[in-house]
Amino acid sequence: MAAGMGGLTAKLLVVDDEPRMAELTAEVLRRAGYTVEVAGNGTEALASARSNAPDLMLLDYELPDMQAPEVLDALRSGADRVAFPVIIFTGARHSPGDQVLGFERGAMDYIAKGTDRQVLLARVRGALRERASSQRILVRGRLRIDSARGQVFLESKLLKIERRPMLMLEMLAAREGEVVTRAELLEHVWGNSYKGFEHSVEQAVYELRRALKESGWIETVRGIGYRFVTQA
Repeated sequence: MAAGMGGLTAKLLVVDDEPRMAELTAEVLRRAGYTVEVAGNGTEALASARSNAPDLMLLDYELPDMQAPEVLDALRSGADRVAFPVIIFTGARHSPGDQVLGFERGAMDYIAKGTDRQVLLARVRGALRERASSQRILVRGRLRIDSARGQVFLESKLLKIERRPMLMLEMLAAREGEVVTRAELLEHVWGNSYKGFEHSVEQAVYELRRALKESGWIETVRGIGYRFVTQA
């Protein structure tokens, strides 16, 4: 059986408006041991996710009623992160800009439609593993990062930080005092070293500083990257 959270069989939600493609994907996943539900549009996907929260969603970028970033927006409550990993299926015509938009709205990964089934299963396993392993709590001075719950506290105040800025904060805090390059952040947080994502790193740093309200926690090392500095 394919384990999910707490050792139970992982529940996956496949969202695709092409019934044949949706069933082919679902069958590959069921044979690998996952429990799979299928939705044919964004509205169905949101209803299914809210009534029976999946461990992971595979989401077609282009749906009849909305695009993937809109689905991701609707899944969030205010500035909260999406509560489970989302992998977006993308067609050949989607640009890196589309991918950046999806990542910024909370997607974990992109897979081209028609990708080899073993690659698909490896990506799914990786996403579920990342979710299951993000259990630790990291404490740096007045700052506490609870990865399992997707929460960051400064003293007793809960900060509103989305998933990717939070992953960046966790990486920087785990390597306190070290300079972490933009390339490392891109690879770890976005899973991509594509140059077009660099503005996403800067945007994430801006969002972190705004949430912390103290810029000193994240120091810019010009031309290289960023360094985490614990504030008294």
